[in-house]
Amino acid sequence: MNDDDLNELIDAFTAECEEFLQSMETNLLAMESAGLKERQAAVKEMFRAAHSIKGAGSMLGFQNVSVAAHTLEDCFVILRDRTDLSALEPTTVSVLLQGVDTLKKITIECVQHSDVTSPDQTENLEAIAQIFAQFQAKYGKSEQPPVPAASQSPAPETLKLIFEHEVPPLFNRLETELSQASEADLAKSVTALNQVYYQLSGLAGMLLLPDFGKVAAPLRDLIDSPDLTLQRLQSEGWAIAQNLQTARQQILEGRAIDIPEISPSPTPPDSPGLPDSPTPPENSPSPTVPPSSTLPVPNSQRPTIRVDLERLTELVNLVGELVINRTNLELQESELRGEVKRIRRSIVDLNQFGGQLREEYDRLSFAEWRGGNGNSGLGKLAAAETEFPMIANGKSSPTHAHFDILEMDRYTEFHSTAAEVIETAQAISHSATKLDTLAMKFERSTDQLRRITEQLRSRVMQLRVVSFSRAVDHLPRAIREMCLTYDKDVNLLLVGRDTKIDESLLDALRDPLIHLVRNAFDHGIEMPEVRKASGKPASGQIEIEARHQGGQTIITVADDGKGIDPEMIRRKIVTKGLATEEQAQEFSIAELYDFLFWPGFSTTEGVSDLSGRGVGLDVVRTNLRTVRGTVKVDSRLGKGTSFIIKLPLLLSITDALMVKTDHNKIAVPLDAVEEILHIKASEVHIAGNQPMLWWREEFIRLVRMQDLLEYSVLPPDAPSPDPLTQEEIPVLVLASTEGMLAVAVERLIGQQEIVVKPLPPPLSKPRGVLGTTILGDGRVVNILDVDDLVGQPVVNSSIAAVSGKVQEMPSSPSQSPQILVVDDSYTIRQLLSLTLTRARYRVVQAKDGVDALEKLQNGLNCSLAIVDIEMPRMDGFELLRSIRSTERFAKIPVAMLTSRSGEKHRQMAMELGANQYFTKPYSEAQLLQAIPKLIHHSII
Repeated sequence: MNDDDLNELIDAFTAECEEFLQSMETNLLAMESAGLKERQAAVKEMFRAAHSIKGAGSMLGFQNVSVAAHTLEDCFVILRDRTDLSALEPTTVSVLLQGVDTLKKITIECVQHSDVTSPDQTENLEAIAQIFAQFQAKYGKSEQPPVPAASQSPAPETLKLIFEHEVPPLFNRLETELSQASEADLAKSVTALNQVYYQLSGLAGMLLLPDFGKVAAPLRDLIDSPDLTLQRLQSEGWAIAQNLQTARQQILEGRAIDIPEISPSPTPPDSPGLPDSPTPPENSPSPTVPPSSTLPVPNSQRPTIRVDLERLTELVNLVGELVINRTNLELQESELRGEVKRIRRSIVDLNQFGGQLREEYDRLSFAEWRGGNGNSGLGKLAAAETEFPMIANGKSSPTHAHFDILEMDRYTEFHSTAAEVIETAQAISHSATKLDTLAMKFERSTDQLRRITEQLRSRVMQLRVVSFSRAVDHLPRAIREMCLTYDKDVNLLLVGRDTKIDESLLDALRDPLIHLVRNAFDHGIEMPEVRKASGKPASGQIEIEARHQGGQTIITVADDGKGIDPEMIRRKIVTKGLATEEQAQEFSIAELYDFLFWPGFSTTEGVSDLSGRGVGLDVVRTNLRTVRGTVKVDSRLGKGTSFIIKLPLLLSITDALMVKTDHNKIAVPLDAVEEILHIKASEVHIAGNQPMLWWREEFIRLVRMQDLLEYSVLPPDAPSPDPLTQEEIPVLVLASTEGMLAVAVERLIGQQEIVVKPLPPPLSKPRGVLGTTILGDGRVVNILDVDDLVGQPVVNSSIAAVSGKVQEMPSSPSQSPQILVVDDSYTIRQLLSLTLTRARYRVVQAKDGVDALEKLQNGLNCSLAIVDIEMPRMDGFELLRSIRSTERFAKIPVAMLTSRSGEKHRQMAMELGANQYFTKPYSEAQLLQAIPKLIHHSII
């Protein structure tokens, strides 16, 4: 076995142990509130998990893991046989949880240090042995009869479990290697079969089954043969595989193993007249090679392979591109059908024109016949023949001039032209019929491609997603420990445990969820006596919910505790010197909540193991930023607090409703649309200055879509149509965690399947925009974030004229404020400039303090300076000191933007006269919200 194969087995063993250990922990926690039957089933499940870890550890040579798992297995035997599970004590659960933790430490230590018995490992083994001794002292020793050999008595239950669940995958791999072996890869097949043999022999030794080891021994002799050929390998290998299957069946039935020995096939002499195949000697048992129709049935546990995560990501991205191109094909198919219809209409017109030409010629001919000598009709025909000469053919040649016009037709070029027109129309009609047939085939192929793409997308997504339970299953244990430590009674409710999330998000989610749960436990849930005094049940509740909506995963951590006091946050801001008392009074509730995520900010006065250490919620935001996630707070004083986490999906293909508003196409996730209405203007009610809509026995806000969105591009010359002035108003009723909102749009376009593409870093997520999608014609369309839109206030009046909208920024770039960006990092300067330019500001860059001071002294007029601290030649503190000491520049607001988040640097900046202090990585939304206030402060 080479190193790569061994590492692959160890990785599989590690993953399997994690699942078994988590299963034991989950079952132990569930037993405290379960009934007797559920507890008995949980004990059996934990016993199987410990036994599986013991067997796997023994086969891989991790003896410490095997011994520890065996000790814990004995504890479960005592729990099963010697205790009254109906009166299970919490201390028993706590001790067993300690045993699971110890086994986890031993497993990690063995995998990392190759089962070397270190002092820590010895201590862990002694700890788990003490747990078993406590169980024996408390409940008595378990009565375990000796395990009989399978050849002497029926197999015990544990032996049956092993041969039912753990042995078939080994047989399946043996049969796979035999069936797929080839001359070119014979060495690889021998290596794989060698691994199978070692696992089978190790299993036989561990279970004290020498007879089963003897059945597997011929496999070793076979692969060690120096003259091994492919045909011999398959011939004798299938016989060995069949004998192993027979031995397994005999063990399961409790019978003695009775398998005839396999004689090796002799190698035939080289002879040109004989086929190159082994010939068994006479009077000797020859192994039977199972034909293709009688091959062993493969086990339901299929072999697996490991795939690099980057390859899966590339595959997922290609599926997204496939969907976009399929949408393009559907658009082209629709255009093709439309062109075919247009061609058919043109053919009808062409046929009518050809018919009119024929009728005109016939009319002229009839007029000649009826006119007789000197008739005016004859003159018309003569004129026609002068313009269109007679065609020289046998039917109308001058030699037949004595025939009357009714006795023989006359043809001119006029008549021939009309006939050609009709024939051309018929040919085009035939081609159009073929085009129509091709369009129908194209449509059927597109439909089939749609189904295949959907199946492919579903299968590919299953490769990278896992259940949300893997991110939260460890939290019940943490809540239990905290309840015992801090004398609180808190229930943890997990909703949406089966919601699928990308596996790459697990690591980024674990720490934020732990911090939010600890925060809810410490800051949110009150002590039992306090809850009773306020009319609440003594037991608090923390609820974690996961769901999908609009191309993103939404995770909510909510508690029914005391909520967040905004005034306490306001006082803390002033106390820490983050803002003056006047500035703090201007902060909105959302802005106050945002301070909770600042580094070093805490509302707790004392320091404990749970809080007050200045870390916590800033870790939540920092971790979520690494995966393009966001977090928002919603709290009601005395009722509870909710933290709402939004994570983009790796690949989200969802249905959207395409609408048109303000000259733009917008995609609205269909799962956020509660209802689509067409209302009359008379159905709109006005409450003060706010339009309202009566919907399902309640009034909800009615706003225009363009009032919710902000664009950084100049509007077109034509005025935007106001949907509220239309006779019939298309309205979307949107639902989110923030409530309900009715949105008026200009026009409904239709439903369409879209691929959600989140904005890549370093671009930050704009407010109200979830991401973008690419339509079939190549156009990029924004996708609404309904949660953002429903919760945000509308600045513009929904009933004001479009020309009377309130604009926060001047429309002319020459009148917009100018901001000086000072940073020695070119990337940061460019990124900041891009952000500020999109927000309609003018930007001037400086590479350090000296460069910035020179620009100011040369007459640069700026409304705000954003300054880094650590820069060459002149740092940010020196530049700030120079600005404040110069009368010309003293009133310029200065905001520090630095990676230094320590209180010492912040205090120094405030003492030198900084108006605001931001830390990298900065929040674009927070920066853009603060800039207007800073500029307004300088004007005052």
